[in-house]
Amino acid sequence: MSADGFGRIWRWPLYSPRRFFSCLLVLAMLVALSNMIFGGGSGLPPSDLAGVGQPSPTPAPTGLPTASTTSSAELTVPPTTTTPFTPTFSPRPATRAAVAQAVAIATAFTTAWANHNRPFDVWWAEVSRYADREFAAQLKSPDVQQNVPATRVTGPATPVERSVFYASASIEVPTDAGPVVADLVSDGHAWRVTDLHPKR
Repeated sequence: MSADGFGRIWRWPLYSPRRFFSCLLVLAMLVALSNMIFGGGSGLPPSDLAGVGQPSPTPAPTGLPTASTTSSAELTVPPTTTTPFTPTFSPRPATRAAVAQAVAIATAFTTAWANHNRPFDVWWAEVSRYADREFAAQLKSPDVQQNVPATRVTGPATPVERSVFYASASIEVPTDAGPVVADLVSDGHAWRVTDLHPKR
């Protein structure tokens, strides 16, 4: 074929827009067909196609034991041991000696309390010997001393109430102004008066 023949072939698509776009379409189809034949139908290599559409594995958190590294002994929780509670104070059991001591302290306190016709310092020093700290502070007033109605104890004291182990007790003491009741508590060594009031 002559050069003039080749020139006519190359100029043929340019004669009209329709010919030009038809040639472009045929050329694009040939290029796509060649890619499908020689490229295996995909632009990705086989190694990349294997992971398409599959979820990626989640890495295990660092610092935590895995199933392959944790033995059954590590997963065993040791049993909890409970130490029995031991009380630090055991009250004394009820005895006649404990009752007698409570009666003696109540009688001594009431005797000192009723003997109020003397200097205040002497009176308060005597009653505070048998009272606990809080009750002794309440008695530390000349007004309290002046308002004592009794002057003496008139008979033996008798228990009217006491706890099972005699940690506390109430003792009735007769006076010339009527019976009074002394409330006492024990710390395991001595009795102390915590209150004194008329018999109700």
